[in-house]
Amino acid sequence: MSLADREEARVRDVLAGLAVPLVPAGLAAEAARRGRRTRLRRARLRRAGWVLLCCAVLVFAVWAARARPWAVPEEVTTPSYPRW
Repeated sequence: MSLADREEARVRDVLAGLAVPLVPAGLAAEAARRGRRTRLRRARLRRAGWVLLCCAVLVFAVWAARARPWAVPEEVTTPSYPRW
């Protein structure tokens, strides 16, 4: 038996002695359930974000239409005094 064969046999003995962890029975179903729940939560958050964005745009449009911030304000001057 050569040195390489002995080392290979030693590695095989070590690997054979290792306990392989068992996967729980419902792991795949639980992962699918959590993934579905996460996907639905993200979809709801995305939808709520779009609704809030649309509301903000609508409120800004109404404010801009009423306040007209782009218009030059009227000059306020002192009224003339008639008795001069």
